[in-house]
Amino acid sequence: MSLRILESLDLSLNRTYWIYEKNNSIWRPDDFDWDFAGMHRGVKVSVPEYSKRSSSLLGDMQTLVKKFHARYRGDYVITMSGGIDSELVAETFYQLNIPFRVVIQRLLKGMNDIDIMYAVKFCKQRSIPYTIIGLGFDKLVKDVIPDACTYGQFSASYSQMALTNLFRYVKDEEIIIFSGHNPDFDSYVGIGWNEDSPNLVKYAIAKKKKFFTFTSLEPIFMHYAANYDPKQPGLKDNDFIYNEYPQLPRRKKLTGWEYVDKDQQYDIIETVNQYSKTLFTPFISWQRFKDKYDEGWPLKKIHQLKNGML
Repeated sequence: MSLRILESLDLSLNRTYWIYEKNNSIWRPDDFDWDFAGMHRGVKVSVPEYSKRSSSLLGDMQTLVKKFHARYRGDYVITMSGGIDSELVAETFYQLNIPFRVVIQRLLKGMNDIDIMYAVKFCKQRSIPYTIIGLGFDKLVKDVIPDACTYGQFSASYSQMALTNLFRYVKDEEIIIFSGHNPDFDSYVGIGWNEDSPNLVKYAIAKKKKFFTFTSLEPIFMHYAANYDPKQPGLKDNDFIYNEYPQLPRRKKLTGWEYVDKDQQYDIIETVNQYSKTLFTPFISWQRFKDKYDEGWPLKKIHQLKNGML
């Protein structure tokens, strides 16, 4: 990928890249449901199909972060979960001597402690200021999930809903940086995003917060897509990250949500169903992938499947 192409990328805060066809808006229509949407219908990517990347993830990340910082010169808050995705973003800022602070969310009395210890260790080794924010179960179901569904139109992923809690711990002038918009993979459609991932952008817009993610930008997205591996946790082979960031320790792909018990899952799902306006989460992809899906699954067949006729 040439520098000229990188320079043309949209580095806007609260950047959006999808649109609902029924109302020509980033906001899901109130009457959006399976009848109207099908697997992916009713929402599409509004930017040209991604295809470009250089031979180096590190090179692309450094170029993007430099350009981003040159544009904003802001107060940055990087969210870290203990996973490798957020750590590579933080490490790039650190290598470029760009100041930032970190927020880390501790879930339900520590069920993700095995994960966030990597983030804490990362910050301590580099003398980066960090804050650990506790999120208890009662606050999650009584406050965070209703708020996320109301303002961000979340409808399925309670792990993504929980992340909205972090917006409460940044100042209005700070730019919060997440690392969760790397590509999703649908076995029928192909590459794209599950809707609850970009809903973080909707939430930021509704709450008047400054939000950004590097992993939704074309070159970084394509590095992830090129390393798709359905046999591994997270559906990708992380060697492409560790090979270019060898200083970052390898770890298992965990989130902490693996340890939610059945009673908690039930209460969470009931809360989501109460506050979400739709129980269907579409898969957002480009028209070429949608057309290919339509060849095998026309709308009539979708309706037959829904009504138990197939």
